[in-house]
Amino acid sequence: MAWLRIEVLCNPAEPGRDIATAWLAEAGCSMFEHQGEALHAFVQEAEFDRAEGEQVQARMEALGLITWRISEVEEENWNARWESDYPEVKVGRAVRVSAPIHNRNEADGFGHQITIQPRMAFGTGHHETTRGLLATMADMEWEGLAVQDMGCGSGVLGIYAAMRGATDVLLVDIDPWSVRNTQENLGLNGLEEGEAIEVREGGAQVLTDRDAGRFDVVIANINRNILLEDMATYVATMKDSAMLMLSGFMAPDVEPLVAAGRALGLERSGLMEEGEWRVLSLRR
Repeated sequence: MAWLRIEVLCNPAEPGRDIATAWLAEAGCSMFEHQGEALHAFVQEAEFDRAEGEQVQARMEALGLITWRISEVEEENWNARWESDYPEVKVGRAVRVSAPIHNRNEADGFGHQITIQPRMAFGTGHHETTRGLLATMADMEWEGLAVQDMGCGSGVLGIYAAMRGATDVLLVDIDPWSVRNTQENLGLNGLEEGEAIEVREGGAQVLTDRDAGRFDVVIANINRNILLEDMATYVATMKDSAMLMLSGFMAPDVEPLVAAGRALGLERSGLMEEGEWRVLSLRR
């Protein structure tokens, strides 16, 4: 599945760069990085709302837009860059996320050590949304729980839940790259698909009747539009008193998500800030 890079540069760079991040997230972009004063946003071509993207470009004109460039990402180059420039991620002393190149086989004072092979998959732990979810998860009990990880990316969140004692873990992603990377990363962490762990390719439509009322915790790290569109499907898979943990959005999106959850019988139970991004917890 092809990925696109959108390069945005404003003069001055701020606040244009931060505003572009929020608007492009609504258009489907799921990864962002700074290159000098420019913003690079990444999106799967099939997931990119081009009409929304054109509106973002038009709105950016008032913020001093001087560069708007869309190009296709070369998969091999992308993977090589990830693999050659991958710092460790540490969430307090609770968990450390490393690549195989770091040679980290032991926790070495961390509660848990997760090894992630960086590929073309969102969710390696570096983005604020993934770090924020890991930090939120670190303060929770997971023993014996059933967990659903929507938009699993590299699988890091579902892997962490399994390491913490979750006994029924479903990892789902629409991107075949992410599915393969998740399966690879399960093996790197001594886990495998079977009765306790399942990986599915697709979106909310791959959740079936047998998933109804199955999960104690549903994690969805995607973007505002998909979260709002699919929230009812997530809720249908939740047990009584289950928790829905959402990320992939910024402060202005919190209230619409809370309102959507309330309409489905959920109440806000927590909100965490990680940079410009938010982690919202809703309980049934």
